[in-house]
Amino acid sequence: MTLRAKLVLALMIVALVPMGVALALPMLQAERQARQEASRRLERARRQAGILIEREKKEVVSRLAQVAAELARDRPDRLPLWQGAAAAGPVALALAERYGLDHLEVRDSRGALLAVSDADPRSDPAVDLPSLEEGEVALRPLPYPSYAADRRVAYFIRRTASLGRGAFTLIGGRIVGRALIEGISAIVEQPAALVDGSDRMVELAGDPSTAAPAITGDIPLGEGGWRVRVFVPAGDARETRRGLVAAFARTAPLAAASALLVGLLLAGGISRSIQALAARAEATAVEAAGEPLSPIQGGDEVGRLALAFDRMLEALSQSERQRGAAERIAAWQEVARRIAHEVKNPLSPIRLAVENLRRSRLKAPLEFERSFEAETATILEEVESLRKLVEEFSLFARLPRPQAVACDLRQVVAQTLAFFAPRVQAAGVTVEVADEGFSEPVMADPEQIGRALRNVVANALDALEDLGPQGERRLTIALRPMVAARGGARARCAEIEVRDTGVGFEPETLRRVFEPYFTTRAGRGGTGLGMAIAYRIVAEHGGRVLADGAPGRGATITLRLPVEGPPAAGPEGARPGTTSPRGVPA
Repeated sequence: MTLRAKLVLALMIVALVPMGVALALPMLQAERQARQEASRRLERARRQAGILIEREKKEVVSRLAQVAAELARDRPDRLPLWQGAAAAGPVALALAERYGLDHLEVRDSRGALLAVSDADPRSDPAVDLPSLEEGEVALRPLPYPSYAADRRVAYFIRRTASLGRGAFTLIGGRIVGRALIEGISAIVEQPAALVDGSDRMVELAGDPSTAAPAITGDIPLGEGGWRVRVFVPAGDARETRRGLVAAFARTAPLAAASALLVGLLLAGGISRSIQALAARAEATAVEAAGEPLSPIQGGDEVGRLALAFDRMLEALSQSERQRGAAERIAAWQEVARRIAHEVKNPLSPIRLAVENLRRSRLKAPLEFERSFEAETATILEEVESLRKLVEEFSLFARLPRPQAVACDLRQVVAQTLAFFAPRVQAAGVTVEVADEGFSEPVMADPEQIGRALRNVVANALDALEDLGPQGERRLTIALRPMVAARGGARARCAEIEVRDTGVGFEPETLRRVFEPYFTTRAGRGGTGLGMAIAYRIVAEHGGRVLADGAPGRGATITLRLPVEGPPAAGPEGARPGTTSPRGVPA
């Protein structure tokens, strides 16, 4: 498949996938809203059912109060209540029917049963009196087997009243059955059921099986696990889904056609650009290789571009290796030139001193002793200069491997300042040491780090001594902790920042400050190796050296060292950092 076809297909997918996502989100939202609406309807139905149940309880209380008021009037037709159950039963039945009670018991002050409204001769008709609290409505099973289908449990209440012959106790109850369930179903306009403690539906008003999928909610009636269950249709977002799918079906073809057209236009431009880039990579490879290369065959545009870049990188790598070899030869030539120049300077005074001695011995023997002292002093001075020069070259070329130990950088700074104390005092330099909270020891070679710091401080003092008499001479050394990138990870580091108020760095000086043999003090004994040696030492420790500054604004040199110490040695004892910052071999 060509790149153009891939881009067109990708653009069509990019056009249709967001539409699919935009379709799915409203569908999910519609489902959630439908569920929330069903939950609200169910909660509303439960509240309405609870209101009816509470109303039923109040109705039992009210009707029994009416019976008590009726019995309080001393009338002749109440005498049968004291004449035994056979005579008292019809009186209780008449009162229960008149005031809408499904069960009525009349007891004397001792709790003995005087009358019951509808006793069944096959069972004990009495309600357990101690289980009822005065004035409290309680759900209890009916005290006798019932022949009516709607008689299961009832709300009972106990009330004490007075009769002409003394106090008596009334127990009245209304059955919780079909009438209540049908009333709840009518007010909530949904099916409702009476459920017992075993989760069996005893009474049912409406048919939930013919309705849509439903959710249910229970309203407890009292003890025994009896409850009223209401049915509410579950949330249904099918109509919303159908509408969204229909809208997607209408707009998807248009979006696909638009994506196809735009994809063809964009893919053509991108394909031409990639082809041009591949051609340019091929030309670069040919230029780097210096000879014609075989043309790339097969694959799509991206594949040919990748092959062209591989060939270009290979050719550039070979060219870089050749250039590196040429640079190393040039670097050695520069080393030889530098050494010859630095050695030649002291040789001229030495030769002149020897010639003066020979001439004095031949022509003025009496002045020979005086000339001998002066000329030998000159020879020794120049020899010492040569010795120092050789020592610096040797140190730069054969820097020993760092011997890392726990090193206190504050002590290194103090020793460095003590070394330069006479020079600092003579130049009138104000020294400040800013310890910014770094107290952890660093794994480093204290002697090498001290040498690197001395080279940096010496360079700063040189710059301060070049200031005019009116310039402020201030040297600041700051110690601080930090976290820096190292080997693709984050490593804890320590920084030694040396900041001076000297003449600063010219742009060219800042660019070449760590280059070996580069110096701005060639006529004043500078070899150009001090900063290069400092760079080498810090690099051998796995750290970095940073330089900053501008003319007239001073200079800042920062030595950044990893707390964990130098990196491990490479294979066969090889060490990293064996070249200078500018590629000069060590």
